[in-house]
Amino acid sequence: MNCPTLLRVVYSVIRQCIPILLCGIAAQSCSTLQQHASAHTESSGTVSSDNAAKARRIMREAGLHFSSDTTKAYSYDPPGSLVTTNKQIELPKRRVILFSKAGVGFSTDFDGARLNDVVMLNDSTFRATVAPENAPINFSAWYAFKVWSTIPSKIIRLTLTYTEAHHRYIPKLSRTPSADWRSWRPIDSTSYIPHYDSTGRTITSATLRLALTPDTLWVSAQELFTSRDFEVWSTRLAALPFVQKTVLGKSALGKPIIRLDISEARPDAPCVVVISRQHPPEHTGTLALLPFVEEFTSQTPLAQEFRKKFRVFVVPCVNPDGVDAGHWRHNAHGVDLNRDWYNFNQPETRLVRDALLHMRDSLKTRFVFGVDFHTTQHDIFYTLSNPPLVTAQDSIAYATIPEYSTYNTEAAQRSAFVEQWLERLQELFPTYQVTISDSPRTPHGATSGRWFDRELRAPAVTYEAGDETPRELIQSIGAASARILMQMLLDREKTINRSQE
Repeated sequence: MNCPTLLRVVYSVIRQCIPILLCGIAAQSCSTLQQHASAHTESSGTVSSDNAAKARRIMREAGLHFSSDTTKAYSYDPPGSLVTTNKQIELPKRRVILFSKAGVGFSTDFDGARLNDVVMLNDSTFRATVAPENAPINFSAWYAFKVWSTIPSKIIRLTLTYTEAHHRYIPKLSRTPSADWRSWRPIDSTSYIPHYDSTGRTITSATLRLALTPDTLWVSAQELFTSRDFEVWSTRLAALPFVQKTVLGKSALGKPIIRLDISEARPDAPCVVVISRQHPPEHTGTLALLPFVEEFTSQTPLAQEFRKKFRVFVVPCVNPDGVDAGHWRHNAHGVDLNRDWYNFNQPETRLVRDALLHMRDSLKTRFVFGVDFHTTQHDIFYTLSNPPLVTAQDSIAYATIPEYSTYNTEAAQRSAFVEQWLERLQELFPTYQVTISDSPRTPHGATSGRWFDRELRAPAVTYEAGDETPRELIQSIGAASARILMQMLLDREKTINRSQE
């Protein structure tokens, strides 16, 4: 890479989301500044343009604060997150638990399931324990299970308790689960009791009131979308003549890592990179990814023109092992994949890296954008700020390296492109709060976005969809952001071509 490799800078970025500061840690008890504001309907939660601008400015300022704590990659990471060598994990328990006396059964015998244990307190009261694959681990306490009764109609109360974490996700229920989020519904508020700690801010556990019948009820932290669903979706897209589906290689457990190439352009055409599901529970990121990618395959004049001039490289599920195992954060080796984009100790990140570097080095591909879809408590777009330096010492050291000036200028241009993309998205959705958090560029950043920026020299962003953001809104933003991106890239390419004439 052209970026200097002489310095090892271990960083920690303090990213504080304004809605979390306002509402407290208990995500379920509050909404973001925009959470319930639709792109097409006004609501009492609408944010004025002035307040939106202030929020973005404050987020930018907050995003530039960082510490020298070498045990963390980000302020919310547990110690050791940047250590990406293999770690021991607890294998998922796939089983059926029957309470014959109560006529109640539980099952975790399906992909994406997680429920470590259940005990019966009486014939209508149960307590479940949910534990992660290993610890320490991030606050993403995933659960998913099936429950039923042999009695025609039975009401039970089930309390979800956790090891190594506290309750995060509002339960989603389904009688006929499918990959379509419309087959799921959030639990009714009258049947959901969160239990808080002594501060009244953190939800430690939650009690669910469930109406059971012999017809299985599925209960999940979020709507289920497993590696099989990615396979079906990818195969459907690959039926189009300009979409090629291949397998990059195998995950740690031998599952295929799917790659999609979307284009009608030459092999070395400028390329957009899209990846997702490095973190298993982050389903709302998938809900944004699907329409984002599908927009590139549409038959609109914009998409048709774009495909003739650009390529799109997509890895929709980087971590199929973790997704199918119901992991909270890690892959089958117990590692956070989005902290492995410097050392590349894990097979999944190496596969994506090698494919992209082959395009860069052998095909001389110019990468024009990179986006990684994730989920967090509230919608947020993580970007890379300028200047790209971390400390004054770095600045002095970089000043001695000839290519630094060019790198710094190009970095500023990449940041400006992302900022313009997000500004246009905000204009298109005036009642939606496009919350931005800048993080400093670092020469050894271990996340995908920093690697896209550093090695591919591509404008990069991490889009985190909120846990409870309305699903229709997520899909609208996903599709619209792709349209904006296509138009911006086409316009920029025309400008470049005119300047070269």
